[in-house]
Formats: sequence, structure tokens, C-alpha cells
Amino acid sequence: MTTEERVNLFQKAILAIEKLEREYRSYPPFESIHNQLLFLLDQASGQAVNREGLARINLGYITMREVEPKDGAAADLLYLVSAEAKKMLSDA
Repeated sequence: MTTEERVNLFQKAILAIEKLEREYRSYPPFESIHNQLLFLLDQASGQAVNREGLARINLGYITMREVEPKDGAAADLLYLVSAEAKKMLSDA
């Protein structure tokens, strides 16, 4: 995946989680996902480099427990993001 494709994927995921945050106000798991997505977007954009932060990304588990039951399409998108985050870590 190119950097531009990665950035676009992360931006789409941010929009999806923002939609869920509007639906389920003040829901900590969605806030956590949102923060992780913003971090990944910074990493992909070259605005920050933090290998330790990449290693702490845990989108897959939170997505399985909290997003999938509420929005399958958003969950699918977040699973793609999770896989891409693992690739970023191995490339770092």
C-alpha cells in the first residue's frame, strides 16, 4: 500500500469512528480507537515516528469487542487499519 493509500484508509476510518462517537457519546473504547487512528495518521503522514507507539496499537481486539456488534462496515475498515499498522511496525 502506498503512503497516499494508507493515509486515505486512515482518514476513512477516522470518519467511521467519528460517526460511531456521535451515536454513542462518551464511549471510551471509541475514544481510544479515535486517538489510535489519529496517531496512525500522523505516522503515515510522516509527521511523527514512534516505533513504541506503533507497537501499542490494539485496534483489532477493541474492534472485535466493541465495534463489530454495532457497525460491521466500520469494523471491516478498522481490521484493515489494524493490519496496516502491523505492516508499518515491521517496516519501521
